[in-house]
Amino acid sequence: MDGQSNTVHGATAEVACDVELDVEYSRGGIGYTTPDPRQRPLRLDIYHPPLALREVGGRPALILAFGGAFHRGSKEDDTVGEDGPKNTPISEYCRRFAARGYVCFSIDYRLIPEDPDPGTTPVLVDPDNVPRSRLDGVRRLMNLPPATSAMIANGIEAAAVDFTAAIGWVRANAVRLAVDPSRIAVGGFSAGGRSAMHAVFARQAEAAAVVCISGYLGLEELRRHVTSGAGEPPVLALWGERDLDYVLEQAPALVEHACTVGLPVTAHRIPGVGHFYPASTPLAPSPSGPATVEQAIEVFLASTLQCAGSVRPNP
Repeated sequence: MDGQSNTVHGATAEVACDVELDVEYSRGGIGYTTPDPRQRPLRLDIYHPPLALREVGGRPALILAFGGAFHRGSKEDDTVGEDGPKNTPISEYCRRFAARGYVCFSIDYRLIPEDPDPGTTPVLVDPDNVPRSRLDGVRRLMNLPPATSAMIANGIEAAAVDFTAAIGWVRANAVRLAVDPSRIAVGGFSAGGRSAMHAVFARQAEAAAVVCISGYLGLEELRRHVTSGAGEPPVLALWGERDLDYVLEQAPALVEHACTVGLPVTAHRIPGVGHFYPASTPLAPSPSGPATVEQAIEVFLASTLQCAGSVRPNP
């Protein structure tokens, strides 16, 4: 493979996992509205489980995308702490779940400041009215001028294209990666979680489960792209009690719509936190449920990915 190999240690166990860095999974257009559009490589980091946890026939996989309001962050680090707790970076989730036996992928994708090519198959129903309070705030922090609706929409569309390509690359290389293609989960934090939802439910990328950490799928997108739960992958939705305004609106809407159409969703509204929270954050007390964000993901993946053959067939 085209990548470097390092050894890191999972945060939840004294177990080493091999990491391949900067493996190219696709290419994407940037400078889309300029006289000089060009392609750039899209890369991912692969976190292989320890040898003792690898099995014949392939391991379950977890493909994750970073957050950053479609403007910043990276597959290496998307940590943000603004007047409160810091989020656990996606790369760290990959280390922790590789230590549990998953083959994990932290993916790169194109961002709005790169002026990305959005592709020809839009996922957004109303691109002129995308909630953008956080996006505009991040642009101010980055000293960027106000963005047009088209700029915002192009970035969101490009991220969905890239996540879809990453899923396709993992599936195409499943044998070489020792991945069981029937046990691939996808997800991410914030913009990464939203991109995972777009890839699976709007672009029909094949996955067995979706983990959405303070991300969402807009209500209009839900109504257009999720009309029945039959054959759809289950979703784990996590969000903070004091999350972003549009997450607080859209995450419960996902749960309500899921109940209407029969989409399997496990939801946790996390008490006392906003948009940024670590994996160790306690969930609402439950006598039999998981105690923390990380445990919620662990329980969800264990229950969904251990059952082979649960994914939707290709359209």
